Amino acid sequence: MGCIRHALSKKERKKVIEELKRKFPDLEINAKSQIEIGVCGEKTIYFVNSEPITIRNEKGKLIPLLRYIYKANTTLGLPLVVVDMGAVKHILNGADVMAPGIVRIIGSFSKGDLALVVDEKYGKPLAICEALYSSEEISKMSKGKVLKNLHHVGDKIWKLKF
Repeated sequence: MGCIRHALSKKERKKVIEELKRKFPDLEINAKSQIEIGVCGEKTIYFVNSEPITIRNEKGKLIPLLRYIYKANTTLGLPLVVVDMGAVKHILNGADVMAPGIVRIIGSFSKGDLALVVDEKYGKPLAICEALYSSEEISKMSKGKVLKNLHHVGDKIWKLKF
């Protein structure tokens, strides 16, 4: 499926740049960056300098694309949740992250914030998740679901063609 893409007006571009910088502090973006919006089916994708960076889900939340995170070798300033190798297979099949699978948390976050889940052996990004609890609460938990899997390597978003 192809995307219908168009450039944003100056006013729209400024608003999007501010939102992207606020959500993803390490994203290299400025007023001169070319910003396009793409509509792929029911998904809205933001392109910066022709590179697909993030997708807006049906709830209006911006979710960074793992393909970009891999390609740019960045965390976009997101906190990291490191999981053991036993959790990897499940997360890559779309499972939410459970407390027992977490090895450590790097950075802090509040309930509802995004976190980048990486494996403990290679530090490779596996998923973008929404926190069901704060990082402080999660660090004290020994069981239960703690992160909702929004986008993982190999899912429909990963497979989108731009």
